[in-house]
Amino acid sequence: MGYEVDEAQVADFGLYLGAEAGQSLPEIEKLAREEGMSADGFKGVLSKLGEIVTGDASTIVGEGFSLMQVKMCDLGDAVIDAAKSYGYSEDESKSLFERNGLGGDNGEDITFGKGYGDDGYDRHTEGGSSKYNVTELDIKAIDRPDSTFADDVDAGAVLDVVNWIWSEFGVDGGKSFTDSILEPLAGNPNSIKANGQAWVSVGGNFGLLASNIVDNAAKLAADGWEHGDAADAFREFLSQYWQDGAVWAGEKLGEFISKGFEKVAEVSISIAQLAVDAINKILKLAGKIAARFIPWVGWAWTAIEYAAKAASYIPGVDLDIDALHDNIMEIIDLAQKVFSLYESLEQVVETMQDYFNTAQDLVDTVKQIPEIGNLQDAASTYESIKDNAGKLKEQTGALEQNIEDASGKLSELDGIAEDAGN
Repeated sequence: MGYEVDEAQVADFGLYLGAEAGQSLPEIEKLAREEGMSADGFKGVLSKLGEIVTGDASTIVGEGFSLMQVKMCDLGDAVIDAAKSYGYSEDESKSLFERNGLGGDNGEDITFGKGYGDDGYDRHTEGGSSKYNVTELDIKAIDRPDSTFADDVDAGAVLDVVNWIWSEFGVDGGKSFTDSILEPLAGNPNSIKANGQAWVSVGGNFGLLASNIVDNAAKLAADGWEHGDAADAFREFLSQYWQDGAVWAGEKLGEFISKGFEKVAEVSISIAQLAVDAINKILKLAGKIAARFIPWVGWAWTAIEYAAKAASYIPGVDLDIDALHDNIMEIIDLAQKVFSLYESLEQVVETMQDYFNTAQDLVDTVKQIPEIGNLQDAASTYESIKDNAGKLKEQTGALEQNIEDASGKLSELDGIAEDAGN
């Protein structure tokens, strides 16, 4: 061949790729799905968006990671096969995917590999026997401080009066004031923002993974696999399909999805604050009623119903039925305005459904990574690799376009918030 190849190091690098698939990728997936797709902050009106985030969107993300595990193990197998062509021998005939115990992954679960051999993945960690260490990820705890809009509303002693009005007038189909007005404000925008922070971290950790694989590939070349068609095919494949494909998509979508959560939190705060202001006006008016008419509110409403102002006289009590009627009507008018604000929050939910569907682009990008089979074959059919790379480039272009199209949803959210304020 005219050059030296250390087949043991080549095989070890293949096993290292299996360790990244079984350990590093699931760690990033766990961050993406448990923290980046958390429903913790989506309460009240926004709970439907929480169901979307933890439902279909999370499963799509899981499918993308499952595919990456398959493709990375496939590349590792191809590297091990190349080592065998140089003379490396081993008893193990299972694929890395099987060795890792990843076969049960269905896209809905987060599946960690089981390791292989006596040392499991330990040999590919710092202090282990391998020169190729798995990525040291930077995954920090996600802080989700409390923030509930209901805390900004001081219902106090006038709650009974408001509930009386809600009941007598059937303001919201028999629901209590608490159920129809206060509970929908129980969201936590700080926690919604935390989802975005998690996705920023997802993108950053994809970058760390890519960088580490490239650094280890450079070590492999220095250790004895710098030359040869198979070595060239491996580096070409690693560059085009992982660095410029799957990892790029992961970084891009991490940044993009985080913006969505940031915008949802920002808009929900804006709309909910308007609702809080209106509710506090309701409570202020109810306070007037409480101060002037309790304990005669029930009797007073009967007087209003029958326009029996003459019957409104109670010795020692200055009871102004007209003022009571006006206050009640103003409360009901404010309630309708609050309900319209909740409709704006429902529009936020509908708008963001399509936005989070862009997670499908991660799956579609990874699908464009071909099964390499054998690096020797890849080297002899280089044009085929280039053809597949062209398809991947088309997909990354589609991802860019889909992100641009979906970004319009963020502008729509600003419009919803502006309309709610008018």
